[in-house]
Amino acid sequence: MKTNRFIVCLSLSAICAFAGFIKEGMEAKENGDHQKLVEIYDKACKEGKATGCYNLGVVYQEGNGNVAKDFNKARELYEKACEQNFSSACYNLGLMYVEAQGVKQDLSKAKALYEKACQDDDDVACNSLGLLYANGAGIKQDYTKASELYQKACQSGNAYACNNLGFLYANGRGVFQDDKKASELYHQACDANIAMACDNLGLLYSTGKGVIQDYKKASEYYQKACSNHFAQGCNDLGILYAEGKGVALDEQKAYELFEQSCAQGLQVGCDNVRILKSPHSH
Repeated sequence: MKTNRFIVCLSLSAICAFAGFIKEGMEAKENGDHQKLVEIYDKACKEGKATGCYNLGVVYQEGNGNVAKDFNKARELYEKACEQNFSSACYNLGLMYVEAQGVKQDLSKAKALYEKACQDDDDVACNSLGLLYANGAGIKQDYTKASELYQKACQSGNAYACNNLGFLYANGRGVFQDDKKASELYHQACDANIAMACDNLGLLYSTGKGVIQDYKKASEYYQKACSNHFAQGCNDLGILYAEGKGVALDEQKAYELFEQSCAQGLQVGCDNVRILKSPHSH
């Protein structure tokens, strides 16, 4: 899941307009003075500013500079900010419950926190809540609900959600199966450099689902996915080189791509390395 651990300023222009401490904090961070950063945000938090609590929580969660990582402090600070309806804090707190960072894993609490943030139009939280519904993690699996949440997040510009919604359309889960709609969503996400979406789009071009079959285009999308460190993309591109589809037949290139995907932990890539090395494959 994507995290939301960034010092808030540009996305909260209304707050930045009067929150001079944000500017001071950014200057302290740029100067590498993390102790001063803590003092600035701590003062703002004690003055009741949710942004100060949130930003200080980020510092403790990440353990920036000479500030020791402290999940308990981060949790307490996120709780303070979330109580003031600061959606990013609610989301980060939910993520801590998903990943069991300083707390016992509690997907029900995570769900409630994601819901609160999503209701405040936090697209990252909506996408993450959709994942819980799609995977049946801590709640009853509900693809229809997942599709609605992905749709909301995708419309807000969350490219991960667009890819996830595309997957539901490709597989007819919670929505009517529609490869063309899936291809459009994968295009949207791939254009935003979501590597998995590029690989998914490459698969549609390889199989001619929702688009006109085009191995050359498939190779280009697999290459983009692979270049963005997505192991499946490297493996899929290797298959095209091994079979000479959309690219010139090149077993050495295929071998290198399979090895690359294998090194990234993809078992099928390791299997393809063995197949290509086998004397029976020639």
